[in-house]
Amino acid sequence: MTKFRVFLLASCAFASAAPPSFAQVKVDLVSKQGAKLSCVGLGPAASLADKCVDMFQQAGFIQADQLGVSGLTIGTTGKDDGVITAVDPGSAAAHAGLEVGDAIISVGGKPVKPTPGMTAEQAVFGARGQTLHLTLQRAGAAHDVTLKRSAQTAPEAPKSPSKLIHVSPLIDWRGEFVPCMGAGLAGGLAIAHCDDVFKPYGFIKTGDFGTTGFQLDLARKDSAIVSAVDPDSVAAKAGIQAGDEIVAVEGHPLTPAIGEQAKEQIFGKSGAQFHITILRAKTTKTVLLQLAAK
Repeated sequence: MTKFRVFLLASCAFASAAPPSFAQVKVDLVSKQGAKLSCVGLGPAASLADKCVDMFQQAGFIQADQLGVSGLTIGTTGKDDGVITAVDPGSAAAHAGLEVGDAIISVGGKPVKPTPGMTAEQAVFGARGQTLHLTLQRAGAAHDVTLKRSAQTAPEAPKSPSKLIHVSPLIDWRGEFVPCMGAGLAGGLAIAHCDDVFKPYGFIKTGDFGTTGFQLDLARKDSAIVSAVDPDSVAAKAGIQAGDEIVAVEGHPLTPAIGEQAKEQIFGKSGAQFHITILRAKTTKTVLLQLAAK
């Protein structure tokens, strides 16, 4: 897991220059994508770490010492995608009766396999000004289309809980936020590092929020279909039409990792419960999984 710290400093001292006893508060948190961070308050700024923790918890992070574990290893590629590849002996998963080879179908009644429209929505998401290459299917013929995402105002982001803390939110394709924050002389470094850590997970700065100018049918389960195109948008100018099917983005077919979705959905505090439906020997089975303490 990737780890970084959010430094909340009220003085000019950097953490590396401060003696260990100077670190008054340090709380480790984990995101459902697997990134790990710490809220750290030093000296007079120690109380600000609590505000940092509160904001990250509101964004879906969990304190590391409260994180629940399932005991499952879930494949994310090829024939093992979405399939349980290992079950820890004596774990919560073992007690729930889950076995190696079970294919996870749903968690909490929600399918783990996204629709093609959702997969395409994630693939076309990105920052304004960036070039996007699409392959469309229309009337049985393939069309390659290139466009640049135009500027769009991002949804309302989390606000700073204190005048001493600067918050620079990141956002992903689902509209979920990571409230990167910092204070004092090291605050800018903490925020920049936070940006770098979450960029591989598809997060961008809210100020860079961009749009393609078209909408997708997110409910349709057989293909990624453009449901509407905004007039005078970059999509309209590129010739994209309602009814076009997106078959590839940046030359890559729309192939989501079911296992990654499953792992994100089975994320919670120790004691959290999930109904998991699996496919075993052509038969579906639903079990109750309660996460154990780490």
